Amino acid sequence: MADAVKGLMDRITNDDPETRGQQLWVMFALAMFLVATLNWYAYVREPEVIEVRQLLEYKNEVVKVQGTLISWVEDPYASGDDRVDAIIDDGTGVVESRWYRPGNMPPIGTTVTVMGDVIEYDGRIWLQSLGAGAMEWTTADLPEVEALAIADVAQDPASYAGEVIQLTGFIGESISPDATFTSAYLGDHPNYGNSEHQMHLIIRSAIGQWVEATSKVEVQGILTYQQRDLRWSLQVQGPEILVDRNHVVNVPQLDWAAEATWSYQSGQTVTMTGVLMTSETDWRLYGPSGNSICVLPTEDDRTRDQSESMSNTLQTVEGRLLWSETEAGWCIDANNGASPSLVNPETPISLMAMLSADPVGMVADADAIYTLSAYVKYAVEPGVENEEAYFVDAASYTPGWTTVAVTVPGPRTAWLETGQNIIANVSVAWDDEDMRVRLIVHDYELGTVPAARTLLWDDGATQWSYAREQNVLINGKATQIEGEWHLVRDGSNESMVLNLQPQAIGVDEYHADQSMTWAGRLRQVQSDDGMSLVYTLDQADVLDSDGDRLGDTLEDIIGTSPNAEDTDDDGVDDRTQYENEQA
Repeated sequence: MADAVKGLMDRITNDDPETRGQQLWVMFALAMFLVATLNWYAYVREPEVIEVRQLLEYKNEVVKVQGTLISWVEDPYASGDDRVDAIIDDGTGVVESRWYRPGNMPPIGTTVTVMGDVIEYDGRIWLQSLGAGAMEWTTADLPEVEALAIADVAQDPASYAGEVIQLTGFIGESISPDATFTSAYLGDHPNYGNSEHQMHLIIRSAIGQWVEATSKVEVQGILTYQQRDLRWSLQVQGPEILVDRNHVVNVPQLDWAAEATWSYQSGQTVTMTGVLMTSETDWRLYGPSGNSICVLPTEDDRTRDQSESMSNTLQTVEGRLLWSETEAGWCIDANNGASPSLVNPETPISLMAMLSADPVGMVADADAIYTLSAYVKYAVEPGVENEEAYFVDAASYTPGWTTVAVTVPGPRTAWLETGQNIIANVSVAWDDEDMRVRLIVHDYELGTVPAARTLLWDDGATQWSYAREQNVLINGKATQIEGEWHLVRDGSNESMVLNLQPQAIGVDEYHADQSMTWAGRLRQVQSDDGMSLVYTLDQADVLDSDGDRLGDTLEDIIGTSPNAEDTDDDGVDDRTQYENEQA
């Protein structure tokens, strides 16, 4: 073999003119073989894993980088490219991976290994990756995510800096499907005014669907401090935002008299009531003062209009509020709304909006019956007589809260609670005495009773006045004063009268002389001397969520569950077991 190779090399390297052509062909073939061999090696060899800070030393080479995935954006320029830009942090630096024809993306915070060519251009450097195998990770690389309340982060955000956390809350504004880089706020209440905390979100990558304002969502991301804006932000990915479809989103009603505020609902699904004018080209909704807004109907709407003309009729429409450059004004777009067509006003609607749009016409038609979906403004107690009340268009106070006076028929066996939803058949009448429109309620159905309102002693009587006649919770110790039960604040002389439920457990031998959470209805009555008003807690007893006749506070103390009658599931309820232990 050695002799053969030596003979070949001698023939290639000799100076015989007769073999020179053969020599050139052999040398060319050998060169091609060597190049192919090197290319094959470069292809099959395992690229070297390097640190981000070393990338400049490997320009135009294929390398691997291992680090934490901190963000990514799909099709960053909305050009239709099959591309994901991912940001990787390995502790020595941060690098962008431009990943073409990508595979599935892991959650933020995953430890990944990315392979690609090191590209440097105009002072910028990145990894250019291709194919689904360019980013690798295992189950063990997925982040450990801590589920927190927004209030937890608010107390000590610095302790979660750089960590992957999970929050649940209510989105503050509508997010469009194709927004590749946007921001929003996540609150702990769907109503901005009632939200105690707001977490700023930086949303990278398009969500792919509309997320309505006030939607309940679950987000996961990395908490960072934004020095420029002096605030904490959660970096999240659009496709990873989970929307709770069981949560009912509040659809705001636009007010004709508050056009200057419409921009606050830009992008949201809204409703609006007015006189609809239709044509082959333009649809418009007109308000009571002659002002109007354009309406963009669906094909179903146009078909319905052809069969039963809706032109010059009072209608409530629903769609997404968008600014139209063609109209140079606002439009309600039914094609982009939550509903496939305009809302039929013969279903339960906000009658207050219809009254605003055409009050004279509705009063004139006194025999007409309308179905109203509204909320009780102030609690109405049971009784046999007709009672004056007020309905509003939202469960809790909001700017532009619309109130209408109503007459509720008797007899009533149940309380109408503050903030409780009510669906009622009503007629419209004119109240000569008060010089206003009044709704006459003929029959109604009540929704779920709202949760009890928590009172704080520090709020004082002025703030408590907003909770009059409502179910409330308040902490204190039941004490007899001159033969009358009072709820006394710990460490003070502040107290309120307790009117106990029959067989109340809050004053028995197991709960007496302990500070507990009490539940009842807050009432305001005249003092015995008739010189002042005092608060009482009627139908009062300690809070007992599971009904096992052990107060929630006591169960927390003794280690049983306030949400289960039989915590250890041994067939003996918690009350009986506790009594046996104390015997």
